[in-house]
Amino acid sequence: MKWFNNLEAKLKTTFFKSKSSQELIDLKKGKKLYLSNKFSEALLYFDNSLNSRFDLKVFKLRAKCLQKLNKHSRAIEDFDKLIEENPLEFSNYYRRAISKNAVFDLQGQIEDLHNCIYYYKKSKSIEKPILKNLETDLIDAGNYIDMVKSSITSIHNVTYFEIKNLVNECLHQIKSIRLQKNQFRRIENDPILL
Repeated sequence: MKWFNNLEAKLKTTFFKSKSSQELIDLKKGKKLYLSNKFSEALLYFDNSLNSRFDLKVFKLRAKCLQKLNKHSRAIEDFDKLIEENPLEFSNYYRRAISKNAVFDLQGQIEDLHNCIYYYKKSKSIEKPILKNLETDLIDAGNYIDMVKSSITSIHNVTYFEIKNLVNECLHQIKSIRLQKNQFRRIENDPILL
């Protein structure tokens, strides 16, 4: 009976090794195709890689790939999973906001931008272009809101003042982040304080 258990263990090990190596092959092929702007082909490999197990890296790559293919509803689902697994990663909120904008979910877009700013402030990472991108997206959203002011409730099911206040709050937070970072740089570079 011992030989049977050993055989079973060997078969399981071999099966799982081959399955995980196939996942890695699919992931590598998918990345290569993604970087070559062959998004449809890359998506097939990412799907194959995800069929076996849950991997955050693959979900992020697949979500970005789906965005490139203008399959924003599916991209939102992948970003939902990423945010559920790691709610502190601000870049996932930003990427999901891009897709929510594409599917005309204005309130969802602004809320995601707001969350992105919130978690960006808490992170140790300093990504300079993200603040500029956030600000640009918020200004564009603000201009759009002003353009459809009279019909925003019927189009997006949210009041003008509610969404405009959220946009203004986000823009204010971006300014405060920039001020804090500039003050920190001045203190850091001041020879008297050192």
